[in-house]
Amino acid sequence: MKSLLTYIAVILSTYTLFLSSLMAGGLEPLPGLQKAVADMRSLYEGEDLAFLADKEYQVRKYYYQVQSKAQKLEILKEVQGHFEKAVTKAEEKFDSGEEDVSQSAITKLKLGLAGTLNDIIELESEVKVARLFLVSIFKDSYSTHGEMPDPDIEPVDFKFNNYEKWFTVSGLVFDLKRTTGNELALKTGYLKAVETREKLNLARKNRKITRALLVSEVANYDFGIGEPADLFEALIIYTRVLSGYYDSVYNFNLAVADLNRVKASWTGKP
Repeated sequence: MKSLLTYIAVILSTYTLFLSSLMAGGLEPLPGLQKAVADMRSLYEGEDLAFLADKEYQVRKYYYQVQSKAQKLEILKEVQGHFEKAVTKAEEKFDSGEEDVSQSAITKLKLGLAGTLNDIIELESEVKVARLFLVSIFKDSYSTHGEMPDPDIEPVDFKFNNYEKWFTVSGLVFDLKRTTGNELALKTGYLKAVETREKLNLARKNRKITRALLVSEVANYDFGIGEPADLFEALIIYTRVLSGYYDSVYNFNLAVADLNRVKASWTGKP
């Protein structure tokens, strides 16, 4: 019993030292998006409206980048696992003399795996770069490492289908003193938000179809009734469509963030 208590005491002591070391450095993991925006406003309190609106846009942009790219990484790692399993199974069949597997089919699977690994390396680097840009907005007061409270990107709320209604609900009032260019920016920003939302809706439907296709092809291949070429094609399509979906969410969220940045000069607040 005494030795157990001693062991627990050592563990607690080590954990306390770790926390002290972390806090001594003054760097905490990045907060959730809404807190990050609030922290940014506090950090740059006193700056003019245009500056604050642009900074908020940047916070959202890099936050959305980290989220979307991290989720694309998850898809690529899932695809990597399928490719690796497929290559192993195909080589085993080929070595056993089965005629339904060719060296060419194995080579295509290996090339698919290589391409996926290359994309993983590239995305991992892009996530780190996005984190660096995000942290720099806060003058490096946050760590670039650690899990974010909001790891998954979700579409923001924007359900308007009519510019005039959005204009009114947003509390905007037409002012003759404002330049035509300002309202033009509002209108084009609104149209971009609607466009990217429609593309997102389409991407969402395609994601469901593609997931079903992949599940079917993987099951067929595992049961020995599927062709390597069919699985290869399904994995390539799955990668493209799922990555495209997260790009669509990012583009939509960014379009809404840009619209809000333009709107700030009308509402008088970021």
